[in-house]
Amino acid sequence: MAEYEYKTHIRYNDINENNELSEKGLLNILSEAAGKHSQEVGYGINNLEETGYLWMLLFWKVKINKRPHWNTELTVKTWPRKFEKVSSWRDFEVYDESGEKVAIATTNWVLVDARTQGIARITEKMANEYGMVQKSVFDEEITGKIAVEDNMKKIYEYTSKRRDIDVNHHVNNVNYLEFAFDAFPEGSNVKFDNIEIQYKRQIKLGETVSCFYAEKENVHTVCIKSKDEKTLHATLKFF
Repeated sequence: MAEYEYKTHIRYNDINENNELSEKGLLNILSEAAGKHSQEVGYGINNLEETGYLWMLLFWKVKINKRPHWNTELTVKTWPRKFEKVSSWRDFEVYDESGEKVAIATTNWVLVDARTQGIARITEKMANEYGMVQKSVFDEEITGKIAVEDNMKKIYEYTSKRRDIDVNHHVNNVNYLEFAFDAFPEGSNVKFDNIEIQYKRQIKLGETVSCFYAEKENVHTVCIKSKDEKTLHATLKFF
């Protein structure tokens, strides 16, 4: 198997206040497509006890072309485009009912040994079972890194709650979007067609983080650091 196709509908929880597909809704849909692909190949959440492996997300790059309304049927196409020693790049294309391209995305994932919580090596067998399509949805080279702006302003602190934690026992990757939007100045536009997120260190239950914000030439950057500001958890960029 290489390219995987997943059909779904935009749910009420996937739309914003204007009845448009939201950033969080889109990321949830893409995450579901990736999870279903892994499950079908044999490396999904339900296979964890058997395989002992899980995928941890390191990076998102998303471009939104169109924001369909509630209940629109979407077709998500996703495929691994590159396997490295311990990580994999996965791309996405999203289409609406008329065949228009709603969004594209690329992601970088690292393979983790669930028993030791350490990084695991991707075997040739695993790569062959997934298959690979050497097609990138973006023309430019993607490094998976986001530069941290200078002179960022601390906006607020947040302590992670039980509602934030996912099956990997840390804050769900999509929740970082909400942390970032809460750091924006009052009255700011928080609807963006381009999103990049780099995850550096997971946030666990009860950890307090500090959220920083900067804007330069219409590019908005949010950094999420530990309370003592010594550890960078994530950097998000919107434009």
